[in-house]
Amino acid sequence: MAASGNPAYSAAMGNFAGMALIAGGTMALADGLLAGLDAIAENRRRHAYVDALDAAAAHSEEMEQVARAAVTLIAELEGEVAQLRAACLQRQELIDTLVGNTR
Repeated sequence: MAASGNPAYSAAMGNFAGMALIAGGTMALADGLLAGLDAIAENRRRHAYVDALDAAAAHSEEMEQVARAAVTLIAELEGEVAQLRAACLQRQELIDTLVGNTR
């Protein structure tokens, strides 16, 4: 402890409390900045999730419209197939009658 009589040592020890406060404040500032950056990243993740969810909902609505249109077209085609079957049956009956074949 020979340095206790040294004026530089005395000044350093006198400033120690202030330096400790500055170091503590710097650490608190760094923690605050990191917490802020984490909050920004979390906010971006939330926005990305909401955007993806909105896009999925819009795509779902589009797919529902496509499915409804497909069902309508299938119903129309089924009606057309029934008409064609009836016409084919009538024609076959006429052919059978003309040929003289009976079923």
